[in-house]
Amino acid sequence: MGEKEAHHSAVAITLLETTEGEMVLFEIRSEKLAHQPGDICCPGGMVDEGETPEQAVIREMTEELLVTRDQIRILGPMDMVYGANMMIHPYVCQLKDYEGAFNKDEVSEVFCVPISFFRETTPEIHEVKWRVELGEDFPFEKIHGGRDYSWRERKDRILFYEYEGRVIWGLTAKLIKAFVDLTR
Repeated sequence: MGEKEAHHSAVAITLLETTEGEMVLFEIRSEKLAHQPGDICCPGGMVDEGETPEQAVIREMTEELLVTRDQIRILGPMDMVYGANMMIHPYVCQLKDYEGAFNKDEVSEVFCVPISFFRETTPEIHEVKWRVELGEDFPFEKIHGGRDYSWRERKDRILFYEYEGRVIWGLTAKLIKAFVDLTR
């Protein structure tokens, strides 16, 4: 899959300074959404045509969290992450004067987790295996070994953090772990 065929999205690891210390803001996706309703995620979404990933992350934060551009400070990008037919552009952002509002069409709830929790907690890790399944129209005759070709299984690690009864997992957990590892 080339970069042009992939869908691009941008997400914000959103930091808040509170009286209890530095927090990471998360959203619970609205049940109205077709894709991954009820999942915990970072603010963000698709990059629109003609838009940079940084512009997209700002637009998504203002739409989802009902904040102004002036409340968002982009601290910097992280390494791009590749998902199934998707290229994800993560940014570390700081949000000022956030009052807890959100767009109920996209978000059912927001909550914060102390950054110290992620620094002190090792995520639960589960390995998954992805199998290659080829359709009958696959040109087996073009590869050495044909139908008997020895395909490698792809392995991946799925991370899980549990905080006060909430499960932060998958790509969101992987992004948080990468951020914490980067800032140690």
